[in-house]
Amino acid sequence: MLFLILFAWLILPVTLAIVFAYFLSPMLQLFHKRLKLPSFISALLIEILMVIGLAVVLLFLATVLIDTLPVLKENLSEASSFIHIPTAIIIQIREQLFELFDIMLSKIFQSIQDIMQHLVEITIFIVAFYFALYETSRNRHWFFVYIPARFRKPIRNIFEEATTLFSYFISVEVRLLLITFALLSIGFYILDFSQPVGKALLVSICDFLPFLGIGIFLIPISIIFMTTGKIALGIQLLILFAVIQLTRQFAESMMWASTMQIRSVHAFILSAISLLLFGVAGIIISPFILLIAVKLQRHPIFASK
Repeated sequence: MLFLILFAWLILPVTLAIVFAYFLSPMLQLFHKRLKLPSFISALLIEILMVIGLAVVLLFLATVLIDTLPVLKENLSEASSFIHIPTAIIIQIREQLFELFDIMLSKIFQSIQDIMQHLVEITIFIVAFYFALYETSRNRHWFFVYIPARFRKPIRNIFEEATTLFSYFISVEVRLLLITFALLSIGFYILDFSQPVGKALLVSICDFLPFLGIGIFLIPISIIFMTTGKIALGIQLLILFAVIQLTRQFAESMMWASTMQIRSVHAFILSAISLLLFGVAGIIISPFILLIAVKLQRHPIFASK
């Protein structure tokens, strides 16, 4: 198993293509069996939809971020006239914040450049993703033919159990993200923000962060509004943050109550550790780490008395 994980890491673009195709199997079945489309057309359509969808979301977020940063700079400039602290300190803080904003913008363009520099890996992923989708439309477990027959069944069982657990974890997080996005969109619209949906999408991405989550954005912004004399708007943002957090916690508890496998906080921590330790390859490894955690949790040594 360790050898397989190491090998998967070494051929990461191909591994990601196979894993993504495996998780997209239900969509493939919809195109291939329900809509009666040939396998090669189903695979091609899904890949085109995925690429276009990802590009549209990234461009939309970049546009919203570029439009939002100047507004934040302006509010920070106004805040300096309301905060009674030494001018030198204010100037230093403002310069550091402005520098941070400039770095965020440069990171966006740097990411685009990085994509171009890794053009070979991206090309391999796109081609491998198409063939993986094509094979998955006919047989979801096609890639197990590359595993020796004597190890195929136990490894397949482990893989299926791990991907099932990981799929449930991802589905919970995505549903929570959609709830956060919907509430933010409604809240920003009521507060008469420009581009409420775009700003809500940008802020809701922080929902994956532990502890504060969207508070990373909402709390500082509400403080800025209050220090610039917009006390009512700042308080309303804090109320919106509290409502979203309470709703999210209640929904999360309800979703995870339907399974006794592993608590949400443990699943998040394990997935985060896997991503931090192994980078993008952690996406592949994290389901197996979750599975190991579940097995250990059920072991008599860790069982509650």
